[in-house]
Amino acid sequence: MKDMFSGGTETSSTLIHWAMVEMMRNPSVLLKAQAEIRNTFTEKETFTIHPPGPLLIARECREEVDINGYTIPLKTKIMVNAWAIGRDPKYWIDAKCFKPERFEQISVAFIGNNFEFLPFGSGRRICLGISFVKRSDLAPMKIGLEDKAS
Repeated sequence: MKDMFSGGTETSSTLIHWAMVEMMRNPSVLLKAQAEIRNTFTEKETFTIHPPGPLLIARECREEVDINGYTIPLKTKIMVNAWAIGRDPKYWIDAKCFKPERFEQISVAFIGNNFEFLPFGSGRRICLGISFVKRSDLAPMKIGLEDKAS
């Protein structure tokens, strides 16, 4: 239990830290957040740029599979780079810029349903910390935890 709690709180505090760093780097975003924090600020944007765990926990391939011309053999250890996905310009316009408003018009779930946004992983091994984040001090702030797409 101690490991689960410390893992959940450490990643949450890291997320808050990076959100503050990005707002200090972007004064116009900071001013907007100060004026409209309860209505428009979204934690999803911080998850996009700074996921709680940049590399998701390794998985083992259960069968040989071909993906985009690459053969992945049975029992290969696979690691998903959530950090790179959150910065991929294929999925995100101005991917390296902190833009909380990008989530105002789209409904992308952070619970693993959308593969362009996996801050907590997906499937059977989704991070247990997701429940801590939803119930933490962040939830009452209405910063994207309502997860419109779930």
